[in-house]
Amino acid sequence: LSPADALRLGFDPGKLRFTKTYRTANGTVKGAPVRLARVAIGPIVIKDVRASVNGAAMGRSLLGMSFLGRLSGYEVSGGRLVLKP
Repeated sequence: LSPADALRLGFDPGKLRFTKTYRTANGTVKGAPVRLARVAIGPIVIKDVRASVNGAAMGRSLLGMSFLGRLSGYEVSGGRLVLKP
């Protein structure tokens, strides 16, 4: 999650513990582990999803494997991500 999205969801980035280190294409960043009660994308709803608040500002939040791994599948084709419940 971006810090801005985390704040909108009720997490105070100033009170989170940034204890995880992630190596990304843009370098190393610290993250604060959190749990989301539910993530809904269209008709797909996944409850109790592990997430991380990024320690640096980002343009948008990313959909991670803690969500994608709980689907029956997903496919990337022609620049589109197709989620399979």
